[in-house]
Amino acid sequence: MPDSLLPIAIRDERFLAFEAVAERLSTMDLQPLAVYDIDAVTAEALYDLADQFNVLGLRGWTLAGTEAQRRALIKEAIALHRVAGTPYSVRRAMALVGYPNATITENPGLRFDGSWSFNGTRQFSGVSYGGFIVTLDPQQSAVSAALVTLIVALINEWKNARSYLIDLRIGSISLFSNLQLHDGLWSFNGSQTFDGERNI
Repeated sequence: MPDSLLPIAIRDERFLAFEAVAERLSTMDLQPLAVYDIDAVTAEALYDLADQFNVLGLRGWTLAGTEAQRRALIKEAIALHRVAGTPYSVRRAMALVGYPNATITENPGLRFDGSWSFNGTRQFSGVSYGGFIVTLDPQQSAVSAALVTLIVALINEWKNARSYLIDLRIGSISLFSNLQLHDGLWSFNGSQTFDGERNI
């Protein structure tokens, strides 16, 4: 090798072979090895990265319908895990899979859904502590039963253990059921029937 940079004293077969390998490595495209460059990594590696960062399945991967959403989910996985169990983590996970306008109403008004009995064991204080309502969009949009199931599962993955999802809505429309709220708008004069449904 005439242009070898090795000193003459060590320019034998072994060192010349080592020098050839080093030179070959310097000309190779090393970008495929940069697996944590989420914007540039090949699409085939995304599933394994999502597995590594624990955002597979109901933690977001199933609902992330595009490659861009999946890349965004992986990029924010560490930050999401740091705030898991907070309203922010639920809102951010929803935004990453296509619901950037999702809002959370914590401790909403009590609901007449058949689970409360008027026997004096519980007090109607006007709020439902630990419960929350998620509104996907302020205006009506199309959803399916399967999609609602996946969204609820995503919310349950990122919420804290003590809180519970009361309702999922689009605008004022409940995707669970039309629940009546103990919000002061109902009168106890016999003109309305508390059957658990609010007919709209």
